[in-house]
Amino acid sequence: MRRAQLVRFAIALTGEILCCASLNLFDDWSREEMPVKFVAAAMICGIAYFIAVKEFPIGANVRTQAAIFWSFAVVLRLIALPLAPSDDVWRYQWEGKIQRAGFNPYVNAPDDPKLEQLRAEFPNWQKINHREYRAIYPPGAELIFRALSVISDRPLFYKFLFAAADLATIAVLLRLLGGTNRYANAAWYAWNPLVVYSFAGAAHFDSLMILPMTAGILFLTRFEIETDSRRKWLLAVAASAAFGVAISIKLVPVLLLLSCVFALRLRAITLVVSAAIPALLNLCYGYPKIPIWESLRRFAYVTRLNDLFWWLIEDTLRPNPYQKNYHYNVTLIICVAVVSLLFWRNWKRGMIWALGIALILSPVLHPWYCTWILPLAAWRRSYAWLVLSVTLFAYFLFWNERLFALPWHAEPWMRAIIIVPPVVAAVLFGITQRTRRAQRQETL
Repeated sequence: MRRAQLVRFAIALTGEILCCASLNLFDDWSREEMPVKFVAAAMICGIAYFIAVKEFPIGANVRTQAAIFWSFAVVLRLIALPLAPSDDVWRYQWEGKIQRAGFNPYVNAPDDPKLEQLRAEFPNWQKINHREYRAIYPPGAELIFRALSVISDRPLFYKFLFAAADLATIAVLLRLLGGTNRYANAAWYAWNPLVVYSFAGAAHFDSLMILPMTAGILFLTRFEIETDSRRKWLLAVAASAAFGVAISIKLVPVLLLLSCVFALRLRAITLVVSAAIPALLNLCYGYPKIPIWESLRRFAYVTRLNDLFWWLIEDTLRPNPYQKNYHYNVTLIICVAVVSLLFWRNWKRGMIWALGIALILSPVLHPWYCTWILPLAAWRRSYAWLVLSVTLFAYFLFWNERLFALPWHAEPWMRAIIIVPPVVAAVLFGITQRTRRAQRQETL
């Protein structure tokens, strides 16, 4: 490795560590302009991240690469652990607590009068968001919340678990990538500041879904190259089971099932397992007698924040004064199906396009939603999503209401910060790819 590259790499690594650590100084968003400082530090952290990954020492031996890769991945997550958790954590704890007391989270909302005694015993009850809604997470997630509540009610414990699942995802991603440059390529996910913050810092549980989803994709790639019929069946079942577990935790991987059909072909019948696992878990909470999905439907119908696309339609062609989302969600599902069909011969591209279209057309885009696609982006080298993962930190400016005339309304300049850089990155990457293809054709 050239000395200049080593210097740039060391400076970038140091910069990302320092910026990540500085987030701990700005995580009290009840104080004026703290969100602004938090976003500024996160953006600088993102710039350092891009430089660090770009200058990754691929010329070093594999053991050295592995040592650098894992050391930095673990250090970043340890630094993020002291950060204030998101208010979702209190929801996880609450729904675990009421299950232990014999209540059903799909029946009793946090503000249900029947839970008055439990509220008195839960000091963070006022911090629970959307207290009028019953549980919106799938049964697999609710079972996890119940199990965690038996062990500990400390947010740090949740962070350790979610960060551990995230590190396990990185290990799976390394297997998925393979090759001599696997550590450099996996660093796009492992060192991503949004990934670090979302799980080790804010304690979102999405890493528990991303792990089996990524494992399912790994099984599909192994299925594709396997020649033994019996092993192909085993890999097909393993992939289907992994997706079933992921779906039971969060519904997102449902969007990838059509691509799974094209990957498995004649053995796509094994995807029955993907449906059976969450279906059986539904029974644990009284389904179909109890409508456990009703609350999610209500929540998805009206919730709206930080979308990438529909605001443009509403500001130009079709106003939506009541901010209803039903037609948007239907459009999203149709577009995902169409994109999956277009890539029926290339299920790998189909998966990232399907998930990407879902994020673009989603009426809600919280930053941690972007983490769903980041393992695929690192795998398929789709750099625009990696750029978006950094610019999405601007979302946290919503917590500084003094910046806006109307709270939770994104001004054009804020949308530009989030959207323009990844669009530019996508265009430049497309031009680069086209130029390379033209050069190869000229060589031939």
